[in-house]
Amino acid sequence: MNMTLFRNAFLMLGALLAVVACGGGGGGGSVASGGTGGTGVSSGTVTGFGSVFVNGVEFDTQTGSVTLDGSSGPDEATDSHRGLKVGMVVKVDGEFDDDGIHGAATEIEYEDNLEGPVDSITDIDATTKQAVVLGQTVILDKNRTNFEKTTFDTLVVGNVIEVSGLTDADGNIRATYVEMKAVSFVSGTTEMEVKGTIKSLDTGAKTFQINALTVDYASADTGDLSGGIPANGQFVEVKGTSFGAGGELIATKVEPEDDGLGVADADEAEIEGYVTAFTSSSQFTVGNQPVETTGSTVFEGGMAGDIAVGRKLEVEGSLGGGILTATKIEFED
Repeated sequence: MNMTLFRNAFLMLGALLAVVACGGGGGGGSVASGGTGGTGVSSGTVTGFGSVFVNGVEFDTQTGSVTLDGSSGPDEATDSHRGLKVGMVVKVDGEFDDDGIHGAATEIEYEDNLEGPVDSITDIDATTKQAVVLGQTVILDKNRTNFEKTTFDTLVVGNVIEVSGLTDADGNIRATYVEMKAVSFVSGTTEMEVKGTIKSLDTGAKTFQINALTVDYASADTGDLSGGIPANGQFVEVKGTSFGAGGELIATKVEPEDDGLGVADADEAEIEGYVTAFTSSSQFTVGNQPVETTGSTVFEGGMAGDIAVGRKLEVEGSLGGGILTATKIEFED
């Protein structure tokens, strides 16, 4: 049996068993942890279908819209999965049912982390590799990354890949989904994109960095940025099709991107990710999302004292003023 199909089937079965076994928890719906249902937002990895499972909640996708990297996804009649794949990190806006394990998506948005040629691949151990793509470090896991049109063993330097995953405290993308887009890079033709936070901005040279990647924005469309000018600390998406003589990405467009849940307020909110900043067990950041806990927060798989930079968590609660107040926190491997 094709190993990708086997892994997808296994993940789907696991998601279903988790829902049944936990009676409304699993990776749990936020409503099951004290909510009463209502509108909300969930950001996490697609773990199965029927319609689509994200953070343990099965969202009906029949009537909602699906956007894949800015383009409309197929309808239900064309593709029952609406173009979504296991491992894609998505944001779901919709209604949460009172049972905490069902909901109806009004919109599902998928945006990859990056797309570009593989510069290097280094073996870490028998099941883990480190790839560098557009100056970004990507961690590939044989058992946790879903591969499409390639495999853990056959991916090679020069392949153009699309990567979706969760960013850890070191800025590494821990890939949950990798798809090969082309066997090799063609300058001026191959579309590349990368998302990240601007640093080392040089307005004279018109360059900035996203992690180890230098971006030349001299000829880029920056009209969607505030004042049309990049700024250090901005979270952006950069697009281009070629490199400069020094290996810098020649940007054709630089535009702002949501760096959290995309909304400031929501009755129900869920996020999966790594702790990237830590002030205390009652105040920390998951991915780019600020989180607070209270005396009523329920912890599963760990305690408040176990929260630390680098821990992977699923957080459920409500969103107010851009702060996610947790009703439940689940520690993940």
